[in-house]
Amino acid sequence: MSLRLGIYALLALCCGGAQEPAIVFTDPMSEGVVRRYEVEGLAGESVLLPCEVDKASCGNFHNIKWYKGVERVFIFSDMANVRRAEGPLLDRTHFHYAANGTDSSLQIFPLRTEDEGMYKCEITYLAVRDSCSVVQFVNLTTYALPTFQRLSFEDGSPIDNGTEIGPFDEDTTLTLVCESGGGKPVAKVTWWNGSQALAGKYSETFDEDGSGLGRNVLQVSLTRDDLGSVFTCEAENAAMTSPFVASVSVDVNVPPLSMDVTGAEEAVLEGETVTLLCEVRGARPPATITWMNGTVPVEEAPTVVNVQEESVEIRLDDNTYKTQSQLTFEATRFENGQMFSCEATNSVLENRNEQPMKSEVALNVHYAPVVRVSPENITVNESMDILVFCQYDANPPELTHVYWYQDNNQVDVAGYPEKYGNGNVDHPSLLIKNSSASDMGDYTCRVANKIGSSEVINMASVSVQFRPQVHVLMEPSEPVSEEARLNVTLICDVVRANPEFLVRVRWYLDGELLKELPECYGNNSLYDRDSDLCDIDPSRLLLENVYRDFQGNYSCEGMNDAGWGARSNEAELVVHYPPGKATIAYRPPMAVKGISLELTCSVQDPGQPEATEFIWYRGAHRVPDETSATWIIDPVSLETEDEFTCIPVNSEGSGENATTRIDVLAAPFFIERLPPYYGALMNAEEVSLSCRVECSPLCSIEWFKEDVPLHNDTYYIIRTETIPPNPSSGDLESVRSFLTWRMNRWPEGVLDREQDNANYTCSSTPNVAGPAVSSRTYFRVEYPPEEIIVSESFIQVVEGEVPPKVECRASSYPEATYVWFHGEEAVSSNAVLNTDYPIERNRAGDYVCVAKNRHGEMTASTNFDVLFKPECKIDREDRGSGEDAEILLICRASANPEDVVFRWRLLNETLTDHVTSKGLTSFLRLPATAESRGTYYCYVNNTIGESIPCEIDVTGVAGIIEKLGNDKIITISAIVAAVVVLVLIICVAIIVICRRQRQVGKFNGAGSLPDREKQGGRGAGGRPGAKGSPLLSDLDRASPQHHPEPSKTPTAGPKDNGVPSPPDEDKQTFYENLPFHGMQPPPNKPFLTDLGGGDLEYADVDYATYTYGPIPYKAASVANAQEKKAEHEAEQMGVPVRPPRKNK
Repeated sequence: MSLRLGIYALLALCCGGAQEPAIVFTDPMSEGVVRRYEVEGLAGESVLLPCEVDKASCGNFHNIKWYKGVERVFIFSDMANVRRAEGPLLDRTHFHYAANGTDSSLQIFPLRTEDEGMYKCEITYLAVRDSCSVVQFVNLTTYALPTFQRLSFEDGSPIDNGTEIGPFDEDTTLTLVCESGGGKPVAKVTWWNGSQALAGKYSETFDEDGSGLGRNVLQVSLTRDDLGSVFTCEAENAAMTSPFVASVSVDVNVPPLSMDVTGAEEAVLEGETVTLLCEVRGARPPATITWMNGTVPVEEAPTVVNVQEESVEIRLDDNTYKTQSQLTFEATRFENGQMFSCEATNSVLENRNEQPMKSEVALNVHYAPVVRVSPENITVNESMDILVFCQYDANPPELTHVYWYQDNNQVDVAGYPEKYGNGNVDHPSLLIKNSSASDMGDYTCRVANKIGSSEVINMASVSVQFRPQVHVLMEPSEPVSEEARLNVTLICDVVRANPEFLVRVRWYLDGELLKELPECYGNNSLYDRDSDLCDIDPSRLLLENVYRDFQGNYSCEGMNDAGWGARSNEAELVVHYPPGKATIAYRPPMAVKGISLELTCSVQDPGQPEATEFIWYRGAHRVPDETSATWIIDPVSLETEDEFTCIPVNSEGSGENATTRIDVLAAPFFIERLPPYYGALMNAEEVSLSCRVECSPLCSIEWFKEDVPLHNDTYYIIRTETIPPNPSSGDLESVRSFLTWRMNRWPEGVLDREQDNANYTCSSTPNVAGPAVSSRTYFRVEYPPEEIIVSESFIQVVEGEVPPKVECRASSYPEATYVWFHGEEAVSSNAVLNTDYPIERNRAGDYVCVAKNRHGEMTASTNFDVLFKPECKIDREDRGSGEDAEILLICRASANPEDVVFRWRLLNETLTDHVTSKGLTSFLRLPATAESRGTYYCYVNNTIGESIPCEIDVTGVAGIIEKLGNDKIITISAIVAAVVVLVLIICVAIIVICRRQRQVGKFNGAGSLPDREKQGGRGAGGRPGAKGSPLLSDLDRASPQHHPEPSKTPTAGPKDNGVPSPPDEDKQTFYENLPFHGMQPPPNKPFLTDLGGGDLEYADVDYATYTYGPIPYKAASVANAQEKKAEHEAEQMGVPVRPPRKNK
């Protein structure tokens, strides 16, 4: 269909110049000839509708009218000088007719899809002849390329072309939608997976003009095989030479396929490192591996020690992953027979709510015996037998020996069969016969298997009873207070006894029996009945409400099942009492705020022991960190005005306290002073001053203006208030006074800026505590910024120049602050806008100065107009085909001022023909022939200067190939192939030469530096290659200077490239291997060559300059650098530049 459309388009063009119509039909209803044409066109392009004029047979005509259906769309009359489009073709037609010609055509451009239909051409001849074709029909069929192709999900969310979507879990149904619209006929949309067509649901919707939307919905149930698949959507209609293609790759997540666990094939010894390896394959995303010890994760298992887990993920060829997890831990007896499992899962299994893939192994751990003896506590009477069990756990369970220990000493079981029984590998438990006091102690059992011996983890204690040894403890142990009436507990503490529990205790005071406990019937015939002290602990004697009479030496003796023990040592009970009554005195006798005050606490009876600490209270609050008899308060404050209490204290308690009250006075003092400066807005509704003076007894406040007393009068109001003491601030009672301006009494309610500025004073009266005080302020009338001006309101400056300073000033008080803004950006924070750098075009525009104080702000602005020379870019458009093909070069410029002049150049020739310019755009029309090839330059000039020339290479010319025959095409192809082969051969030769030159420049360990330089055929600064060759070696390109210099054999002493030659061979070898060794200094002046006759080229010389003759090295380098800099600046500013230079 695409080829057919091209043929129809060519036919339409040809028909415009043909003498005969393409298709002719004879109308059976008349004797004349009715001509009919079939024409096809592509929307957006041009189409010709033919209409034949037969002046030879029919004579001259008056007009030609075109109709679409019944609506006239164009009329032409050479006689009436009418050429007019009408209706839907208005502004889109061009009528072609040559005087006395036989052909005419109506050109429609641009063609629209709604232009399709039957067109009628009516020719009105001056003479009516039946044989003349006065009506001709053209059936116009329009086509349109699709305007878009888009991919989306089922919910309409877009998918970018060439992107990867997902990941999706395996078995997910993926729905992809591909749409292509705007084409006529509607594009056919198909889905492909590689070369395999996919079945989708295709549908079409049509618009009124015949265009429409093609839609194909693809539903795929994703499998493992779809991982990495690329789904491609193609959209094609008859107007297209190749389909629109959009693709999306799919990322599919799949569950694991298989897993293996290794590393538990052999038995391990306790303490050795166990390494288990779990390998999971075929998962995406990579599987997450969890190691389990039974049903508990390994890291949470209490018995597993030194656990280390390392995992690695390896991507496989099928884009799935192999996950390897290595679990290492120290083997213990607790892991023997334990099942260790590897569980693998990923998001696919989790989303399916499926259990992880699992594989498990059992461990066989060999370990030495672990022994426990029982019972752990054994109490026996003398002559009783004792059996101590030895229970063990071991792998293997067979024992090699058994040993018993008493208090860490080995028991000779086999040597004393009459004393011990068992205690061997067959019966590890120990039997002690006829026990005695010597059998007391801690018994342990140690056994062994082929792995090793057991460790002691517990022991069995064997006890034998004997009479108690005691001593007396006292609670509290220190002396007690008589006034506190405390209880004292005496304890008959066992120092050594078996059993340690005392069944009876006798208490003694100063050597005499005080009491025997418990007081139970039959207790040494002392008690004939049980008392309240029968069911008590006899080792504890309670002394209640102790006072002086309880003081003395106490001792005890105790009894257990073995009998009465010896009497204990004596413990002394000491009783103390508190101090007597206290008194308080202070000086000076009047407490004034701000000075110091000393308080003293005295006591007649210091107590036992003597009182050394005194507790002070201010009101009901204890004073911390104050414990001496003398307390100095410095300074006195409001807090000092209170009742003060002191209490003498010794280790036994407190004496009777003493209390006194202190009243605090205050000399006049400013709590709120007048500020040094006070300003008020000239039209403020309220203006007032206030001051506050602390004074006790109270004082009064007076106001002065310039030392003249003020009173309540026409212009002022004075109001005074009394403020009670404030504990939170520490202020005593105070007086606050307000001086308020009666603004309604001032002229027009406004303060005068000069006359009303004055000094105001607030002054107090004295009191008994101190003299009067005063405070002064300077009052000033303030106003907001007014009368703002800028030194320059408009500045015109050339880009790259420094614009002049602009000053902004306004009248205000307080003095205004200034900020300059350029848009939203603050560019200066003072009154002067000083742009002390070359200005750029993006800094043009309005600059606003804002003058501001606390009462308001005001603005003024200045405008910067930045002028700059033009910048340009060239675009190319190829139009038409065949004989009518042409090239349109469009040069677009940007400049200020915009009044510009264009100039076109090809080589040294300035082009003026076929050049049209309008505003900032210039057009150059070229024929599509081989003569039009070359590099075209466009220059743009305004009052600031001329632009950097923009250029374009016209290399391919449309229409040339169409004019060549098959033989010429074959010949040209052969020439191109030969040139490509020749270029490849030259490149290979250059690579070989460059590699050899690198080897020559390196130290290979053989020969001296001069020998190596001779082998290379040049000195350190020379170059290989034929004379005049434009190619440089890799070494030449790496060096910034390329100047020949004869090779010289180095001698001792000279410097090489600024580095002294080393005196010995080792150092010489070291320096020759440095990267800068062998480099030559640059020449003092440029090296000049003749064109074709020089022996040196420079890497930064543009060989295009040699077209006009020899150019010095420095001039060529400077010109090249300037051109590169200009291109770089143009690129930075977004102006297109010429294509990159080709390597010569």
